[in-house]
Amino acid sequence: MGVSAQNKRQLTSWIKRIVLEIPQEFFWFNYILGVVFLAALVHIRRVGQKPPRPCVLAVTHVSGYGFDPLFVVWASRRFRSFALYSIDRPNRFVRFLCQSFWRFGVTADPARKNTVNSRTLEAAVDYLRRGGVLQVYPEGEKFWEGRLYPGAAVLARRAGVPLIPVGLENAPRYEPEVIGVPILKGLAHALRRTLAQRWIAVHFGPPIYPNPALPEKEDVDRMMNELAQAFQKFYQDFYGLPGPVWLREKEAE
Repeated sequence: MGVSAQNKRQLTSWIKRIVLEIPQEFFWFNYILGVVFLAALVHIRRVGQKPPRPCVLAVTHVSGYGFDPLFVVWASRRFRSFALYSIDRPNRFVRFLCQSFWRFGVTADPARKNTVNSRTLEAAVDYLRRGGVLQVYPEGEKFWEGRLYPGAAVLARRAGVPLIPVGLENAPRYEPEVIGVPILKGLAHALRRTLAQRWIAVHFGPPIYPNPALPEKEDVDRMMNELAQAFQKFYQDFYGLPGPVWLREKEAE
């Protein structure tokens, strides 16, 4: 009887997984078609070495509305790669699309942050150890705040993979005043601005390797300092702006 009940639970779990994964894979496939479509409209080129597998790609986040990951996917040719993304979106369908595209959701909600983010961090480390490539945006969604968060370095350190700075040259800058507009209107605005740029260059910097001989906190601090230097150069060279700073007191638990 016990075995039968266990088999029933396993079957139910398997069915639920299949029901979720089929739509996710369908929308992920359409996401890749979107990458190809965007690359047909805008010239996207790679500068630097193709990123190795596995690795964490720490990407400057200036254009918003989800186009930055598309630029990186095309330039890296790592089509089966995912990203950290925010689940703090009011629209349920948009949250599902983001999960289908990028898989690893995090939240800034204090009530859920410790539980959700810890679970996501564990899953992302496992994904990297199995050879995955993961995009992380250390500035969060609000690049204009000018600060970096340590998640990219923490992931690279715990998975034992290189952290690669990635800068987007000539990507249109996202305007804070566009926050809150309907998603389709925002996407159309971002697409018009992207098409006006005509080309995007994705720069892959030298890898930053974790040092397992150091304590984790010290190693993450070292890696984030190197990442901040790389981001400052990207910002100065591409946008004539000061780059984001690494705030040690903001380290994730």
